[in-house]
Amino acid sequence: MFPRPPRSAVLLLCAAAAVALVGCGAVAPATDVPPAPAAGAEDPASTDTPDTPDAGASPATGGGDYPTCDEVYSALGPEASDLVIAADADNGEVEGSSGRELSCTWITPQAAANSLDMQNYGGFGVGIHRDPSYIESDYDALGWTIDDPRLGAEGAWALTAGGHYDGGAVVDIGSVQVVRDGTIVTISATGAMLNEVPQLADLTQSWAVGAGLRILDLMR
Repeated sequence: MFPRPPRSAVLLLCAAAAVALVGCGAVAPATDVPPAPAAGAEDPASTDTPDTPDAGASPATGGGDYPTCDEVYSALGPEASDLVIAADADNGEVEGSSGRELSCTWITPQAAANSLDMQNYGGFGVGIHRDPSYIESDYDALGWTIDDPRLGAEGAWALTAGGHYDGGAVVDIGSVQVVRDGTIVTISATGAMLNEVPQLADLTQSWAVGAGLRILDLMR
């Protein structure tokens, strides 16, 4: 018999579906990440697309044990270097369902400027939170965990919502989550029409695994 999904797995899929309903001209940042089976979760919030582009890195708040969004942005690598932060983005630490969390979102310059190049509207969000009850075996039993040698070498594990991992595919709303020692980094697509955005073609699921590991290294 197929194992019953942990509650967080169901919430992860529901959150992804909610993001898919975001209208054209809006961006849904990855804020609170769905917690482990025993906890609840919040859906990502939506932010309106701004009128003008801003700098690529965020003036995110520091404090606590998380990196700033500036530091996270630097860890993403050249694949994300053309993206910008929305003028009205609320990037930084927030109080989530499982304690303090970090939420960072970036969008394409086209989306930030409300240009007519709508095929390039889109972006992605990075969320970080801690929950030691996130258990690899729960997701391995569902077939959601990712087999990548980089993970084992770094003492980490990762999953995709629904188990649809394709290293060469662009990150989608289902998200890639990279976990180490109870710290979860979630990377997922956000906003607009959630179509295939040429500007985001280098932000693959394999890239997300590497980016997640680099972000976790910021907290070592």
